[in-house]
Order: sequence, then C-alpha cells, then structure tokens
Amino acid sequence: MKKILILGCFTISCYCVTAQTLFTYGRYKVDKEEFLRAFYKNNTGDKSGKAMRDYLDLFIAFKLKVQAARDLGLDTMPGQKTDLEHFRRQMEEEYSTDDSVVTALCNEAFHRSKTDVRVAHIFIPFDPDYINNMSPGAEKYDTAAAFSTAMQAYAALKKGEDFGAVALRYSQDSSVKNNKGDLGYINVFTLSYPLESIAYNLADGAFAAPYRSSIGYHIIKRTASRQTFGKMRAAQILLAYAADESPKEKQHQHQLADSLYHVLKKGGDFEALAKQFSAERNAYITGGLMPDFGVGKYDPVFEKAVLDLQHDGDITAPFETSYGVHIVKRVKHIPVNTNSSQAVAMYKADVLQDARVNLARDKFSEHVVQQVGYTKIFQHDDLLWKATDTLLATANLPGKGITGETVLFSVGNEQKKMSDWLNYVKGIRSNYRPNTPLPYADIRKKFVELSANEYYNRHLEIYNTRFRNQLNEFAEGNLLFDVMEKQVWNKAAEDKAALREYYDAHKTSYTWGPSVSAIFFTTSDKETTKAVRDNIQSYIPRWRTLSESTNGKIIADSSRFDIGQIPGDPADIKAGALTAPVMDTAGGSTNFVYIIDTYREPAQKSFEEAKGMVINDYQALLEEKWVAKLKKQYPVKVKEKVFKQLPE
Repeated sequence: MKKILILGCFTISCYCVTAQTLFTYGRYKVDKEEFLRAFYKNNTGDKSGKAMRDYLDLFIAFKLKVQAARDLGLDTMPGQKTDLEHFRRQMEEEYSTDDSVVTALCNEAFHRSKTDVRVAHIFIPFDPDYINNMSPGAEKYDTAAAFSTAMQAYAALKKGEDFGAVALRYSQDSSVKNNKGDLGYINVFTLSYPLESIAYNLADGAFAAPYRSSIGYHIIKRTASRQTFGKMRAAQILLAYAADESPKEKQHQHQLADSLYHVLKKGGDFEALAKQFSAERNAYITGGLMPDFGVGKYDPVFEKAVLDLQHDGDITAPFETSYGVHIVKRVKHIPVNTNSSQAVAMYKADVLQDARVNLARDKFSEHVVQQVGYTKIFQHDDLLWKATDTLLATANLPGKGITGETVLFSVGNEQKKMSDWLNYVKGIRSNYRPNTPLPYADIRKKFVELSANEYYNRHLEIYNTRFRNQLNEFAEGNLLFDVMEKQVWNKAAEDKAALREYYDAHKTSYTWGPSVSAIFFTTSDKETTKAVRDNIQSYIPRWRTLSESTNGKIIADSSRFDIGQIPGDPADIKAGALTAPVMDTAGGSTNFVYIIDTYREPAQKSFEEAKGMVINDYQALLEEKWVAKLKKQYPVKVKEKVFKQLPE
C-alpha cells in the first residue's frame, strides 16, 4: 500500500513551462518544469503560494531520498530493473496510436450510439474450411468463386428481388434459414468496424455493393433505424434445452415455465425462483441478474421480448429461443448518454480494444517512419524480389549482387539487412496462396513500418517527452519505496528496544478516549449475515474458530476500538448491541460489530495496544533525522527569484 501511495504522489502532468533551475542539491539540479509538473498533479485544490512552498519542502525531501537510493546502488538491483522494464512495456501500448484518430473514432462511436440500425446480411465465404478452422490469411484462398457468387447476389438485388429470398439462395451464414439474413437492430461495436460503417452510412432501405473482409464477401442492407434504446438491466429465469432434448422434455419445460409465470404474476419472488430453477450460469448467486445489454447482443427473439417491456419490474410471458424457455424481468432501463463532451471517456476503452484502433495505429506508423528517419539503401527492387523468390524456392540466395549481409535500408541509426528481410518474409509467407507472386511492395512497406516502430519503442524516451517524464517518475517512485523501506520502515519495525523506549518517553500521547471492546464480523452473503445476526449469542463464544469452521463464510476478530471507529450513532452503542450491517458493494461481503463492553472514561493504552501508532510516530522521527542528514550531505539551495516567478 505504501508503494502505491508513494508512486501516486509523484505521477506526471503535461503542464509545460520553460526549463529553468529551481533548486540544487549538492551537484544535482531540478528545473521548475519538473517541480510544477508534480505540484499541479498532486495539488488539485489549493494553488496558493503557501501551498507551493509547502510542496517544495516535500519535493526537495523526495529528491534527496531518491539520490540517496542511487548512491546506495539500489537502481542497479535486479528488482528495480525488472519493475522498470515491465512498466515500460505497459506504457508503450499507450504511445502506439495516433491520439487524434482515437479521439475521432470515439466521437464517431458516440454519434452512432444514438441510433439503432436494423441490418440484413448476405455472406459468401472464400472457403468453408476457412470458416470452420479459423485459419489466418484470406490471401491463401481462391476468392474468385466467392466474388462471382457475391456479384450474382448483388445483381439479383439490383433487379429488385426480395433481400430475404436472395439471402436464402446465396448466403452461407448458418442462421439464414431462420432469419432470411435479418440480423435485427445493431448499435456501435455490434458488428466489425467496416460492416458497422457500411450500415451507418446507408440510408434506410438501401444496400451496399459486396464488401471483402478477411473471410469472405458481405452484402449489407439497412432496413430501418430508430432512436437508440440504450441499455437494459434485466434478470431471467432460463429453463434450458439439452442438446438432444426430446419434444416431450421440451413440453415439460414449457409447462414448468407456465407454472413459474403464474406464481410470479401473483407476486412470487423472482430472485428466489431464479436461484432455484434457472439454468443460467451463476443464477444461484445473482438471482438471474444479467450484465447490462443493448441491441445486437442476444438472439433477436430474446432481444425483442425484453426490450418491448415498458416499465421497470415488468415480466415477460414465457417465450422460446433455441436455448430454452425464458422468463425475463425488466430491472432498469439505462438511456444512452447524450453528453458529447464525455465521448472520449465513454468510448476510448472500447475503441482501443476494437479492430478499428488499427486505423490509429496505421496512421501512427506512417508518422513514426518519418520521425525516426527511413533511408532506402538498396535501390534494385527487381533484384531484391527475384532473390527473395529464389531463396523461398531453393533455400539459397542467387549470390549475384546481393547476400544476407546486404543492407536494404536504415531506420534511425540501425540498418536492416537482407537476412532480416528474409526472416520476415518467411514468417508471413503462409498468409498467402501458394505458387502465386507475393505483393512484395506492400510487404516491404509493412516491414519498414514494423522496423521503425520497434526502433521507436526502444528509444521512446528520446522521441516523447511525456513518456520520458513518466518513466523517470516511475523509476524515482520505485527507488523511494526501496530506500524508505531500508532506511525507515524496517528499522522502525525491527528495533523493539527503541520502540519501547519511544513509547515510555511519549506515554501521554497514547490514551484511550471513549471506547469499546467488540467483535468485528465479516460475512460472505445475505443468508449468512441473517443467520449470524439472528443467533448472535451462539457465535460469540466461538468467534476465534469461525473462519475455519465455515470455510471463510464468517470471519471475526475481537479487539478494543475507539468509539469513533464503530459505525452508527455513539449514543446507541452499548454492551450487547449489534451495529447495523454495512455491505461492501464491491466484494459483496457485509460487516457489523457486536459490542461486548463500553468504556466512557479515558485510559492509558498499553504498549501492545499503541504499537501501531508508536511505529508510525517513530518512523516519522527516523525520517526527519534522515532528511536532516541528507541536507548536510547534499546542501540545498533554492533560487528564490525563480520560485517567486512560479504561476499560482
């Protein structure tokens, strides 16, 4: 926890000013840019001159401690190097896209999210085995036959034939026999980005020319549109069908569903029935509650039945899908967010996890090639293509004008040789159809971009000031943790004699105010909470063994607490009382306290009772003395003229 807090204290901001030395410590200096970056990040409220002066004292102490860590060689320790490299790898991803493109994609997603679009679809794959096996690289298949079929379907549509009829005749989508190509309503992120874009750019009733994806050809028709529904929070009872369910068994499920629906209509407890009867995974825990969902998430039959519910608390009559018989309760309708200023915050995570982020990465790659510097050195493309073909066919280079050591191009100050190129081509060769010419110009472009990106990532701190600052902040925060542990925390915790001596000298600081002795209970679920509270007297004598005997469903600890630490009105706290249960919404557990006895008068805390506070206070003393020593080792000089010019 200490490590997290320390790192958080010195994370960066993009506040930029002209670099100018603010203070020195020994032979080291810190410019005002670095100071302000930390100050504005960690002081979101008070920006006064006094607040800035107070923070300067903290920041000086921070830099002194970090320098002490470096002097001890802590920055060379394997753990420090591993942590820094791991952090670097995590952060590189953030710098591998064009932010302006990501922002544009977020805004586009926001505007699309306001409209639900109904879509019909005809799909002609390149090769059925490709679909079944999901093998990579559509280039390896003969796409001519699929293209011919797609164009036949497109021609039929242009003649005015019904889309559903054409879909039944040509589409190889597994669901076409049931839906005639109708996918129902979709919203942003329901389909792949190219198909989504086609659907949103069409007018109602219009269809597009065949689109080639990596697996086949798609014909999209936009049949209708409406203002977006938003999302639904719902709970369901699913009476599932087995894979080989007989008609008789299905009928039994329908009869059971009708009985449950009858109970619900008379006021039955939906959650209890879901826990008892629903086959949905974890229904016995969730009471049938489903993750929030919008259009395009589930089977259109399911979706229509649920989205047609008009009011929170409404329940569908039993209805059937291929999964079984459903009874669904509307819990809450969640309207779409219409605040455009929040578009990036709402959709950035979705954009970065979606294939559409490749647009931003492609744009960024073009920028990186220019930034690091690309120079083409080997100019004879025909010879390069021929030599590559020869190597792939015979495993030998022709040996005339080109060898494995021939330099093809440079990125930054690194050179890429023929051997590097051949390794790359061999790696991606299986993505293309055998015995066909490779698109070498396109492949080289990708290889150049890959090489430039790898070089850029290895030298990111040179090209990006924000990354350099962030990396340095992390390294210093990590060093601070280790040096504090070595110089302060461990010393305070381990020197028992010094702790006892400190306690004896400051006894009057460690006293009880109004307090209680109590048992603190944590229970895992509602049923356990009720059982413990209803029978509290049977649990009190065995509180020490509850965790083991209940497999962790009940955890208890007994201690003395200041009355302010006990939830509830102090006037209600008395011996034998149970405090109101407080639920942890994140973990689902519940906490409450049983009061054994109360103490209204002040009393001296023993060393053991005060030990945690004593350690904290003794740590503060050790830290104060250590910083004073460091200031002598690294004399600090603040340039007051520069400080007074800092913006408030």
